Amino acid sequence: MIAYFERRPDQALRWAVKAFWHLEGHLLGEAAAIPKPYVELVISLGDGHWWSAGEHATPFAGGWITPIQTGPRFSRSLGQTRFVAARLHPDAARLLFGPLPLGDGAPPLLAEDVIGPEFHALRDRLGEMPDADARIAVLQAWLARRLPNASPGLRAAPAEPWRAEHLSQVLGWTDRDMRRHFARTIGCSPKYWLRLHRLSAVLGDRGFQQGRETLADTAAAFGFADQAHLAREFRLLAGMPPSAYQKRREAEGLDTAPTMAPRAPVFPSQAGRAVADRGAQEVMA
Repeated sequence: MIAYFERRPDQALRWAVKAFWHLEGHLLGEAAAIPKPYVELVISLGDGHWWSAGEHATPFAGGWITPIQTGPRFSRSLGQTRFVAARLHPDAARLLFGPLPLGDGAPPLLAEDVIGPEFHALRDRLGEMPDADARIAVLQAWLARRLPNASPGLRAAPAEPWRAEHLSQVLGWTDRDMRRHFARTIGCSPKYWLRLHRLSAVLGDRGFQQGRETLADTAAAFGFADQAHLAREFRLLAGMPPSAYQKRREAEGLDTAPTMAPRAPVFPSQAGRAVADRGAQEVMA
């Protein structure tokens, strides 16, 4: 069993941080970390993990930075799991960490390699805190000291149209300027970024998570052409069909942490590699 929750940041940080989250418990088997339109700083206070995308797995302890991904990655806990994390808008992540490579199946970036020795002091401080609320408060204060008070940035909401052309009109940019901005700041195309936002909105929908809505209803609610379109997109980006995602979560009793699907991946490692490769070819389209 695991305990997971998210917390919205204080008002001053909402331009930069989508959410803080905390996960604690024992993860059974392998879990899929589904791509999202954010960059995540994850500090691990537990026993470490194996991360894989394809045939090779890499051990991680301490913490990592996950950039925007072209496909799912899979993790296996080495024991007790305890994560404290910040889900960052990509433009804010660039201010903190500099340009980040697109996640193309390579292992995540070690947080200590990007942040430096200061990361160890942050992790030690988090380890001293008595509970999840206190840990998130420490991480929020750490980010607040390193980010400007406010900065304009790109945002997308589930109710907005999911077309790059509309986004360029809203921003007042030419299509060429918008593509340049995305390539420099976010590392992917506007179209791919919006696709991830739509997937993220579907994953966060409680009716979809619990299977209370038909796939056709979900497709209509989130702007997909039809049920088949949603199923294809979900399988490509998440590495599994929507039905498998829902069944695995139900089997594990997991009704939170929507961007994680428990148990082993649907595709064998070589097929999972092919999914990531195909996604990588599309992110700059």
